[in-house]
Amino acid sequence: MTRSRVAAVAALAVFAYAVASSVVLGSAQDGAGAGGGTDPTIRSIWDGVFTGAQAERGRTFYLASCAECHGADLRGGEYSAIAGDRFWASWQDRTVGELLTQISENMPFSDDGSRKGTLGASTYADIVAHILKVNTFPVGTSNLTEQSIAEVTIAREEGPGELPSGSFAHVVGCLARGQGRNWRLIRGSAPARVTAGNEPDVTLPLGNREYNLMFVITSLDTFVGHRMSVRATLMGEGGTGGLNVGAIRSVAETCE
Repeated sequence: MTRSRVAAVAALAVFAYAVASSVVLGSAQDGAGAGGGTDPTIRSIWDGVFTGAQAERGRTFYLASCAECHGADLRGGEYSAIAGDRFWASWQDRTVGELLTQISENMPFSDDGSRKGTLGASTYADIVAHILKVNTFPVGTSNLTEQSIAEVTIAREEGPGELPSGSFAHVVGCLARGQGRNWRLIRGSAPARVTAGNEPDVTLPLGNREYNLMFVITSLDTFVGHRMSVRATLMGEGGTGGLNVGAIRSVAETCE
């Protein structure tokens, strides 16, 4: 695969996006679902938001237009995979609507960009249905459409949890020295997924987490004790193994 194609397929798998709303009104027969909470009018990804026939149509379209980059089983290279752990790292706590928008606006890939957005709305919806089925979400009785899944959140069946390893997230905290030349973030907030086009909230309340800051290439000596904003790839669930820092900056000279 060419370097330009690797860059393009990475755009589908590694995004910076924030936690989105998880509700969309449905019929009373949908119920709360396994991950839908207690309100019987709220649908979730676990209630079934696509049909089996739609997913089968989507499989055909996917193989024709997407498999070259993402693999026939959706488990292409590390950053082009859209199934399993990589799917969750990229899409947990995002909406199915965002997934559909991302695919319909950017795929299929071509070197000059001429193919993206050319498949038609129903075809893109079918492809998303196939992706959801491969990722073991349940089949429902109604076709997936842009309107029906706009606010349906992709959440774990057992309910909200930590963002998985490999997620791109934002945290705030206080900069402290670690061992040797290493740096740490103390009093850190819980990781929040970054949203493309939106600035992370640097006024988030401080928390009680501590993170090792990994692969920092910026000199931080003058920022010890500052309140810092960090965008990073999580190493380990919730960043327990550290933060692979993409960007770090001081947002206040004191950490209050």
